[in-house]
Amino acid sequence: MDVNVDIQVPSREKCSEGKERVFTVHGLAYRPLISVIRAAFTEAASEQFHLTPFKRIWKSPVTGREQRLYDELYTSDIWIKAHDDVQKQRREDGCTLERVIAGLMFWSDSTHLAQFGHATAWPVYLFFGNLTKYERASASPGTCYPVAFIPSLPESLTSFINSFTKRKNHLDLLAHCKHELFHAVWKTLLDGEFVEVYGNGIVIRCHDGVLRRVYPRIFTYSADYPEKIIVAAIRDKGLCPCPRCCLPKSSFSRLGFTSDRTGRLTRARFYARNKICAARRAIYQFGNPIKGTAVERILKDCSLVLTLNSFAERLSLFHFNIYLALVVDLMHEFELGILKSVLKHLIRILYVIDPSLVSTLNERLGSVVILIQMLTRL
Repeated sequence: MDVNVDIQVPSREKCSEGKERVFTVHGLAYRPLISVIRAAFTEAASEQFHLTPFKRIWKSPVTGREQRLYDELYTSDIWIKAHDDVQKQRREDGCTLERVIAGLMFWSDSTHLAQFGHATAWPVYLFFGNLTKYERASASPGTCYPVAFIPSLPESLTSFINSFTKRKNHLDLLAHCKHELFHAVWKTLLDGEFVEVYGNGIVIRCHDGVLRRVYPRIFTYSADYPEKIIVAAIRDKGLCPCPRCCLPKSSFSRLGFTSDRTGRLTRARFYARNKICAARRAIYQFGNPIKGTAVERILKDCSLVLTLNSFAERLSLFHFNIYLALVVDLMHEFELGILKSVLKHLIRILYVIDPSLVSTLNERLGSVVILIQMLTRL
């Protein structure tokens, strides 16, 4: 489907509710989530779906000691709890079909398509946690479902802004519009049909010919940090930059300590809808600037932004917490983050000691890569 998305643009003018300036972004291409779920459970790949969660236990052959293993989404406590809650749900229609969970795992990343030019894409993909991670990570067809391509803010937006303001610096306003666009897209994806099915399930004749009532549940959303802050609707590197807790930057030196873990739990993020609505009234109805004192007084302490979070808004009846769904992105946060920084620092040290040692490091790293490739082929 191809639809248009409307976003509200602050005008720095006082206006009554419902009279805000609206800008239309064209070209949102997406697939309804329910149709994707239905297709996934009717395709041949669903034969490998795990429909009943379980706990995986490993027993040492030497000591006989048992240990819980956490290796798949369908062996996690949160899936087991969601499955139990679905089984306990009372239905007035007397449905006796088997109730199963469709574990939704979203991933998105805006990217440039060429080194030269401005061609970009912002895809949103859906994986199913019912499938083992080894299949999801392979090149097998039918494991990844593109659900949307988020459009970029068009250049005409700048002309639209210039039509009602004489200010030349629109960086704060454009950043706000990007947040608004992202959550307007997710408001479209999380439509009324999806919310209805989220609560009551949908009857699907699966690939094995059995009728089941399938309940979608969002478990993870994987993205790099710049995109996580958009999903969580917080500020980029603000006073509390973590998308899962409200610990300030001043406490970062305690990372890894017991007090740090306690602080993350006691100061976990929650959806402060009242604060966001108050700030939105200040800019849309009373004409305050986005970074004005009235807005900063409300939002700055918790690094919030003016955008209403579509996940929290749409799935509020089910107590869905988008902040807990934001998981570590291994590629961006480890391979291109921590590991890359450590290697760069190591190479600088080797250059200072003896530049020839860099060649030795390259040879050893090459041997490790070859060994990994040989092991993956076994």
